[in-house]
Amino acid sequence: MIEILKSIPFFTELSDEDLQKIVEKIQMQYFPENHIIFNEGDEGDIMYVIKRGEVQVLRDNTILALLKDGQFFGEMALVSDETRNATIKSVSDVELLTLSKDDFKYLMETNSSIASIVSYEVVKRANAIS
Repeated sequence: MIEILKSIPFFTELSDEDLQKIVEKIQMQYFPENHIIFNEGDEGDIMYVIKRGEVQVLRDNTILALLKDGQFFGEMALVSDETRNATIKSVSDVELLTLSKDDFKYLMETNSSIASIVSYEVVKRANAIS
């Protein structure tokens, strides 16, 4: 699990100890094939990591990407109040590891190293976009 978290931009610079604190907050969700996990425009309050299965990333009914085991989506929901910018639909039965915005905020408030590194990554990504 820690290796998967290290692949997520917000978490790449965190220590294994900090990553373990995140792992302790992660929940598991299961969705059947052809299930809409969330729609474009929905409020976002959960980040997802694919443990097993495949999902499509769709915008205006056009497939933008196919995500598989170990990949993630919805991470901007943890640091932004923006609505979802795509629809996610399961292509197969999927097992997803989830981290809620509330748990993420708690980790940020109670662990200064997580807060400072994640804040730095958010600023870096925002500057790259603009």
